[in-house]
Amino acid sequence: MKVTKDKSGQPMIEWQQYGDGWKRAWIQRKQDESKNWANVERYLNVVRTMGPDTGIAGNPTDFPIFSNELPDEQILLAFVHAVSAITGCKLD
Repeated sequence: MKVTKDKSGQPMIEWQQYGDGWKRAWIQRKQDESKNWANVERYLNVVRTMGPDTGIAGNPTDFPIFSNELPDEQILLAFVHAVSAITGCKLD
């Protein structure tokens, strides 16, 4: 599992949950203050995709990150590992 950058330069991870089921998680910094609903610096987003390096295939869900101590990469890796452990998804 590798942290890369999306087309907007945001750190992201893509992983295969099962078969054609892919997910993408990324860290977003909301530039538009009207969309910064939790008044934080960063948000963790997750969405379904059709595969690696494809566009999103659903509506992303965002989670505010209240800690400024953890780096983006650590947050992404912890999120993917936690979700995979809870759902029983095996990671390569």
